[in-house]
This record gives sequence, C-alpha cells and structure tokens, in this order.
Amino acid sequence: MRCRKCREFLFINPLSAGTVGILRLVWAIFGIVLPVSAGADTVTTGLEPQTQTGVSERIACVLASPSRGEVRGNHPVEEENLRLLEAAVVRDWYRQEARWADRPGTPRSLKRLLARAEQTLKASVGVLPGEKLAERQKLLEVWKEQVSRRQNRPDWEAQPQDEELYRSIRWTLRRWVFEDAGIGDWPILFLKTRRFVCQMLHEYVGFYYNVADLAGGGVYILTHPGKSVEVKALTEGRMPRGAYQTLALDYEAERAFFAFVEVKSGQRDRRVLPNWHMLTPAPFPPEWDYHGPGRESFHLFELDLKTGEIRQLTFGREDDISPCPLPDGDLVFLSSRRGGYCRCNNWWEPLPTYTLHHLERSTGKITTLSYHETNEWHPTVLHDGRICYSRWDYVDRSAAHFHGLWTCLPDGRGARAIFGNYTMDISACFQPRAIPGSEKIAFIAGAHHAIVGGALVLFDPTKARLDPITGEDRFECLENLTPEVEFPETPNEWPSGYYVSPWPLSEDRYLLAFGYDRLPGIGSGHATEQGTGIYYYDRWGNLELLFVDEGYACLDPIPLLPRPKPHVWPKVLLPEIDKELAAAGEAAVYVCDVRRSHLPFPPNREVRELRVFQLLPKATHPVNDPRIGHANAENARAFLGSVPVEPDGSAYFRVPAGKPLYFQVVDSTGRAIQGMRSTVYFRPGERVGCVGCHEPQPQAPPLEIPLAVRKQPAALTPGPPGTKPFSYMALIQPILDRHCVRCHRDPPADSAFSNLGGTEAVFARPVLTGEPEGNFSRSYNALRPYVAFFEWGRASIDQIVTRPGRLGADMSRLSAILDDSLHRKEVQLSDEERRIIYLWLDANVPFYGTYDRQMQMAQRRGELIPLPDLQ
Repeated sequence: MRCRKCREFLFINPLSAGTVGILRLVWAIFGIVLPVSAGADTVTTGLEPQTQTGVSERIACVLASPSRGEVRGNHPVEEENLRLLEAAVVRDWYRQEARWADRPGTPRSLKRLLARAEQTLKASVGVLPGEKLAERQKLLEVWKEQVSRRQNRPDWEAQPQDEELYRSIRWTLRRWVFEDAGIGDWPILFLKTRRFVCQMLHEYVGFYYNVADLAGGGVYILTHPGKSVEVKALTEGRMPRGAYQTLALDYEAERAFFAFVEVKSGQRDRRVLPNWHMLTPAPFPPEWDYHGPGRESFHLFELDLKTGEIRQLTFGREDDISPCPLPDGDLVFLSSRRGGYCRCNNWWEPLPTYTLHHLERSTGKITTLSYHETNEWHPTVLHDGRICYSRWDYVDRSAAHFHGLWTCLPDGRGARAIFGNYTMDISACFQPRAIPGSEKIAFIAGAHHAIVGGALVLFDPTKARLDPITGEDRFECLENLTPEVEFPETPNEWPSGYYVSPWPLSEDRYLLAFGYDRLPGIGSGHATEQGTGIYYYDRWGNLELLFVDEGYACLDPIPLLPRPKPHVWPKVLLPEIDKELAAAGEAAVYVCDVRRSHLPFPPNREVRELRVFQLLPKATHPVNDPRIGHANAENARAFLGSVPVEPDGSAYFRVPAGKPLYFQVVDSTGRAIQGMRSTVYFRPGERVGCVGCHEPQPQAPPLEIPLAVRKQPAALTPGPPGTKPFSYMALIQPILDRHCVRCHRDPPADSAFSNLGGTEAVFARPVLTGEPEGNFSRSYNALRPYVAFFEWGRASIDQIVTRPGRLGADMSRLSAILDDSLHRKEVQLSDEERRIIYLWLDANVPFYGTYDRQMQMAQRRGELIPLPDLQ
C-alpha cells in the first residue's frame, strides 16, 4: 500500500476485523500477546481476551495533533490516545525496516529482531531478578523456534501471520526495554519547532526564522511516555508567534529554559522557504536587512513548571541561545554579544559569531566567558562541574572541520580541547552530554554544512590520545552506538536517517530525537526537514517511538526528574587570581619546556624566543570581503610581541586578557619552529601554564622549578612598526625598496635587460615595486609563488596539525632565495630585516591587518593604524 501523503510504500496488509481488535494492540503494550490468525504459531501468556473489537484496515500516515485531547466517535480520550500511539509505533516499525530495504516479517527482519532481543536479554543477566530473567529467556527460545520453522518453509513469504509474529515480538521487546529503562515512570519535557535548513550556523540565528516566516512549536510535557501520546502544552497561547530552540531543565526539575524568537506575521516580498534556496536570489527585500533596526533575535526565557510563569531573561539585538543551568542557579549560554562574523560564508548569509557567556540570574548581569573568534555550540555541565561544549577552530586550516569538544571552568578559565580538534574523520562533535554514573560523554557526530544531527557516539575522555606519527586524534576513545549512520561529511558521507538531542539514561540507554530524512543541509543538498520524533534508543539497536507530530522537529527530550548536582566551582579561586594582573587587564602564562612536543622538533634548531599573536574577529559578514591577503577566508591579525625562552625551554610572560591569541616557538635565526592552529584566551588575573607546546598526552611537568618561573613574568617586547596590526606596506615594502627594487623593477622603454655582473643596469623579475595592483600591491602579488601560506582550500587543507619545521619561513621559496649565493652577495639584509621577513612569512603573509575598508586604504598608503575596537 502506498501512503497518499508521503508516497512511501508502507507494506501494511489489511487486518482481519474479526480477529484483530483494538484490545490486541492495547494489551500488546503490556506484553499480553494474543494468538495470531489461524494456521500461524501461537505465543500465549496464559491470559485470554474477554472481548475483541475491529480496527481500521490501514494505519494512518498523518496523525492529528494528540495535544488536542479530542474525542473521536464513541471512543474516550484515553483509548484514542492509545490508538494514536499504537498506530504511530507500528508505522514507525515499518519505516525502520524500510531503512534496511526490508519489511516486517521477512527472514532478515526477524533475524535482526531476535538478535536485538538476545543482546538485550544478555545485558540483563545479573541485573534482573532470576525469575523474571528466566521468563524472558524462555520466551526468547519460543521465538527462535517459531522463526526457525518459518525460515524452513520452502515457500517463504512474509504473510500476514509472519508480520503479526514480528509485531508480537516487537511489542514484548518494547515492554522489556521500557521496563528496564524506567520509561513511563516519569514525564518527559521536550520542545517542538521547525528548523531552518542550511548549516548548523543558521539554525540558531533568529534572523533566518523571520525571513523564512518559520514559526510554530513550543515547550511540552509528554505525560505518560510509552503509554499515551497525551501531552501538556506549557507555552501554547502564552507566547507571541515565533520559533523555539534549545530546551534545558534545572537540577531541581522546577524550571525550564529555552530560546525563543518572535516571528511577526505579515506580507513577505517573495515566496518563503525554510531553507537556503530563498536566500540566494538577489536583491534582498527590505525586511532582510540584517543590520537594520527591526531585526528579531533569539532570547532566553525561564518557565516555572509549578506556577507556569514565563519570564524573559535576555534582551537586545543579539542572539542568545543554548541555556545551560549551572548547579549554583546561574546560566551559561551562547550569545553573539562577543561580536564578529563567520569568516567563510556567502554575501547572502550574515552569520554572527556566538560564544560562551554567563548570566547571573539574580541580577541579570551578563559576562563574556569565551573570546574565541569563531562559533561555539551546546554547552553542558560535566559531573566535575566543568563546562563541555563544541568549538569551531580553524586558524589557517580547513573551515569545514574541527568542531571539537572543549572544556572550561564555569567562569571561562582553562579552555582546552579534549577531542576532535585534530581530525577530519569527524566533522563536528555536537550536543555533548555527561553519562550518569560514568566519566564518558555522549555526543552527536554531525556535519558542518547541515543542520545539527548525525550519529550517536560514546566518548571516553580517559582514553583520548593523539596518534604518535600523525598527531591527529585517535578513535580508540570512541564507540559509534548507531553504526548504520556514517559520520556525515567525512568527506562525502550523507546518511539517510540521523540522531539528535541525546539525553543519556546510562551508557547503554538514551532518550533522543530521530529523523528519517537524509541529513538536511546545503552540503547534502536535502533542503527539506520532515521532522523528528522523540524516541527511546539503546546500544542493542532498539529504537522505539514515544512521540511524533508530523511536520515538526520534536527535540530535546529530558526526563522531568530532579537529578544530582555536579561539583560547584567557587567563582573566585584567590591563589589563581592576581589582583595586580587583573587591574592591568592581563594574565600570566608559563610553559615548562617549549621543546616538549608531540611531534619532534627538527635537529639543530636552538630555541630562543616565543612569539604572541592576536587574531582579530571578522567585522564584516561576506567571505573575503574585504580580503586580508593571499589566503582564503583568513584572519586579520597582530603581532603583540615576543618573550625570551630560557635554556631549559621555559618561558613565563604576561599577555592581554580577553583576546584570542596564539603562540609560535622561534629559533635563533628568527624562524618559527612550532605554531598553533587554535586560539587561547585568558581571564584577567588568571595564571595558567602548559607542560610544553603540543606535548605528548598525558605528560606531567618537571619536578624542578623551571628557570623562567623563578623570575617575574616577562613583558612582551613589541614588534616593529607595521605588525600591530600587520601592514605589508609598512613592514615589508620598505625593505624591498631599500634592497630589491633597484633590480626588481620595470626597465625604461628604451632599455634592455642585463645580467648581474655586467656594466649595465639590471632589471629582474618579479617586479617588487609597491604601486597598487588589484586588492593589494604589485610586489605582494608578484611574491605569491615564492611564499607559503595556509588556508581553507589548496593543498594546505590537509594541515590538520602543526608540524614542527613546516611553518611559513621554513616552507617559503623566498627564504631559500634570500640565502642563495647570489642574493647573499647582492642583498645586504641586516639581521633585523631578515627577521622581519621571517616574521611576516610565519604570520601567513598578510597584506592588511583590518577588515575596515577605510583603514585598509590607509594601510595601502603605508600608514600605520591602531588595533580595531572589536578584538
């Protein structure tokens, strides 16, 4: 039979009204399996039905909203809710089998079902009481014998009685797993919404819900999970028209938090679509002015579950999403208040950077916790009180990967990667959740160019390691709990079916949302999200529907139960907070031995200093508008200065707090040996240290006090003019003018080229004069083949980790040319000038140090400019 709405084959056979009744399905929920039709094997429980009633010959494809509580015909509400649940569950089983190109009742489907039942039962050994376990084992043997007899038939087909056996086993197995997991013992809080389809970046920006007129949903309670589809609407009729995102619950189960954006109804100037296709045609209609005064954004709301009171917590033009309740009652959340834009998106998609922030609920005070210059997602609290979240980290490398798991303290200190910052075999690690009673963390292995969703993965932080040869993340610490779903976008996997919003009940059992679509997004090309349902899932493959509302994404299922509070970190740890440093807006950083590296340093490179760079957030939203230099979608940056490295490899120095920074280890010639592809930032007054620079994991610091730490922290020695921020015309062109353009210039019209050593003037190539050419200057464009730079694209996209001895000055042909015999003789560079060139090469050869076009024009004239306000 083909469903008239979705055009899918449901493989549903007509049911006999005389033998199959509503009570058969009702009783099956509770494990009472009635005899199947005549001629089939019979599984009994010793209970026989008193009455039987006929049911429809079809299972409905589209379910009416169960929240209406309406009565149909002569059925009471409870019976109608049961019928809706049963119909939805059975239809979902058919859809699950269709994922395997199969249907219920075939040999393959029954084998898979029995394998799941056997694995589920095996996990119950030592957990269930002996009598109950024996009953289940006996029933499993009966099922095996029944399936075996069917498989031995020469004329095997999936007859109605075979499908009936499948459903009988499935209902009983559903009861088992629900009983073992406690499903039905407590209500489930969840969220309904409609998702804007493009990338995960767009999904949390209120602007896109308004331009797409995408509204609907709310916060709900599923009152009797697994027994009814009855829900209680908590926000219906109490909020304006709008869209909902990112539901959370406090530890007392008394308050819920969510993000909401108002979507005002009205005439749109073009046809609206809930995906990227509506964004690309130009020009934009008036209501699409992201920078205009009427922009609507997501804000945080608090819902008192006892009184029903709803209170708005944040206000303004910026997007506030992903509320994460802390055990002390405050919230960590994500906000675009930090400022800046994504560096690699199109002109038609303004995408603000949102990072970790803190909200003091008693006062409303908001504090920026993360000064990272690209986006972060999905903060959650681990058992030890740290915040775990996803962070996008692409400094001079691919933009479509490296959304790894990071942790920090609740006040933002101590941000560090724990997995995923050095691999392309998982594109993104979303929605981390601590496992009750375990150190492990569940997360969704998702994609960059899609909405949030993918495979369900179990991560053991105690086993996280980097490969000793490649320096990349190893995967022994991971277990894919949904092996039928490949990790999306790695590089071209786009699975059909995806998981999202995991809530672990244990290492083995989960509440989550699941959708049957190919993961929607601009990368997969699948532009429509059909919705997701709320499910129970376990590691043995049992996927059981709890609630679905066609056309909506049902997300964020949370048991409505109090849960233990994790460790509460003091807001101030006095030994670590230096008041003098804090007053200066600085932090102190020490490195025990910069030579301790996961990948070995090249031999005979004496370490002398450590450089400190600052990355500048992008102030404009289109990619490469304006360009900074040769590299695609790169950062503007500044060189803040350098500090000495002691003979034992240690360094101790002061840096500005609240800025995204990265470091380089430099040899005696001024060339960088080791660098970073991430940023760090520090709180005012913070003192923090490292064992080494990408040291092996795990490694303890030395017992002896490092030489540098025996002194006061060193102040940064500033770089030359033209480095804060970088300016090619102020930093490099003067050196070319002094030493190079006497040869590397255009000859007069009546002159010929001469060789060096002759009596005539020499006119060599490339021309290195500084007149404007295109976006840059003639010399800058001419040097492109002679310099190495890292970017999103080209061969350098494989630069997953920093490799000692493979940074800009080491890899650029220009360095070798300056050292050849001809140029050593003809070009008398001073040591300072040579070091300036190496510094520029190691900084990824920028031309500009700002995104402001007027300031760029000043830099193009050779003028020095200050650092921008947005840092």
